[in-house]
Amino acid sequence: MQINQTLMQSLLRQAASSPRLRAFLNLHQSFSEPVQRVLIAMLGQSYVVPHQHPNVGQFELFLVLQGSLDLLQFDASGTIVSRQRLGAGLQQVGAELTPGVWHTLVAHGDGAVFLEIKAGPFDPAAPRCFADFAPAEQSAWAKDYQQWLQHAQVGERFEIEHTALELDS
Repeated sequence: MQINQTLMQSLLRQAASSPRLRAFLNLHQSFSEPVQRVLIAMLGQSYVVPHQHPNVGQFELFLVLQGSLDLLQFDASGTIVSRQRLGAGLQQVGAELTPGVWHTLVAHGDGAVFLEIKAGPFDPAAPRCFADFAPAEQSAWAKDYQQWLQHAQVGERFEIEHTALELDS
């Protein structure tokens, strides 16, 4: 498989026409492989629900090939503990997370294409470990939360109750 500009532009076009504003291309042949490798194109308005991979040995590695994105990490209450800009041509082009770290990604500008490498095997039917401090992807608060993520800083936490009061008035 050749990973080139043509492929990345094609993935970004697919992401633009996707309801989730993301497109995926598995580089592994099977979910049973011990290392899962996926090219992901993500546009700036795509909402990735904060989540973690709790199993021992379930690392996750991100390498940004085009564009830039922020990797946000949270504590168990939803407070941002780290915000790292990753990007092709930037000082930091990738990051590796250990198991159990709450995290999400926020793409910038025209979007980003990144390589995600995780320990396998992967069971698509297994329950995901989404954060209870963040709204579900299709919830009424998802858009507000995703917009907050664009600019939120270390030490901040999204307050759903506060936002609900603002929207009701």
